[in-house]
Amino acid sequence: MWQIDTDILRVSPASNDLNFIDSLANRTPFFVLTVAYTDTVQIPGVSGAGVTTELRELTAQADAEIMAHGKARCLPGGVPSNPTGAPGPSIITRAAFDLLPDMGYVCVDAGLKSPPDVPGTIFPAGAGPARAVTTGQALGPDESRAGLLFSEGLRIGRELGRANAERGYLILAESVPGGTTTALGVLLGLGLDAEQRVSSSMPGNNTHELKLQAVRAGLAAFNREKGAFARQPLGAAASLGDPMQPVVAGMALAASQFCPVVLAGGTQMAAVLALAAAIYRFPGSGLLAELPAAQFERIALVTTGWVANDPGSDLAGLAAEIETSFGPLGSPYFAANLDFSGSAYPPVQLYEAGYVKEGVGAGAAALAAMLATGCTAKDLNQAIEAVYRRIVLNEGH
Repeated sequence: MWQIDTDILRVSPASNDLNFIDSLANRTPFFVLTVAYTDTVQIPGVSGAGVTTELRELTAQADAEIMAHGKARCLPGGVPSNPTGAPGPSIITRAAFDLLPDMGYVCVDAGLKSPPDVPGTIFPAGAGPARAVTTGQALGPDESRAGLLFSEGLRIGRELGRANAERGYLILAESVPGGTTTALGVLLGLGLDAEQRVSSSMPGNNTHELKLQAVRAGLAAFNREKGAFARQPLGAAASLGDPMQPVVAGMALAASQFCPVVLAGGTQMAAVLALAAAIYRFPGSGLLAELPAAQFERIALVTTGWVANDPGSDLAGLAAEIETSFGPLGSPYFAANLDFSGSAYPPVQLYEAGYVKEGVGAGAAALAAMLATGCTAKDLNQAIEAVYRRIVLNEGH
């Protein structure tokens, strides 16, 4: 049986954190994967997603297809991989799908270059790839597209929240290669002290300076400085973000009126939570009529232990920054304490060396599996390795 502080870590405890876990006990998760592409991923050195530049553009599309079909129809190699060969986190999330046959799934394509082969994919108005953060116009020259994506997120969140109000909860996941750099962009744009705090898919997190240079270039493109969008939060997403962020921020705010919501990810989802909190506090006249009543205590962030314990980032520190700047929120932060050190497969063991860490809602999916089945984090390894054999090694086909 799983245990708090062993299998499920409390990263940044809130007063109601254990109540939040209890609130999920008799509910069925519904998994929402929001995918998008940003040219930021092509800045040399900022991302370890994808073995090559060409395959990197297919990473999010492949992740969405793996959740729907058990394999990536767009990718010949089975699952997206780190250049070292470490398999992408979709093997973890797919294992949770295998263990939770009642878990629903929908993909939201907020801006891929090619749509995923996933039935029922939602295409919000305003969807489309983003420019690089260095342009200072990631989602366009003004806030209009970011505002449209946020409003679409509110609409989708209301629909999914109502549908899961009685017996469900939402897991809001993402797949956006290069997204930790756009996360840094939004966090700095909002004025938070996020330098050296965002995570990375590579060990040692020696990409901090590259990411910071990219964001500073985006700010400098229009003579802006850190904190320029503290009271104009959609401007932070428009200038320095990606399409996933406003959509998921809207979904989380709206759905929390009806059911518990899990933001499934690490520092990328911290940026989404910060964006949602900032918009709620400083909505501007255009959004006042659309915003629901705040239910931040029903919105938790769940990641993996590899992110929570990463010496090269600081999720707990970001949580404190967000709470101080835009709180009180009361949103708890948890991590599924997975351990691959005993894996029979060396590429899987690379997670323990600091590669990959998180993505595609891996931590939240693992937590959902533990809550629903009673298994420990260690117990999940068998299901995860079964997925690795099936779709990476192509065994059993």
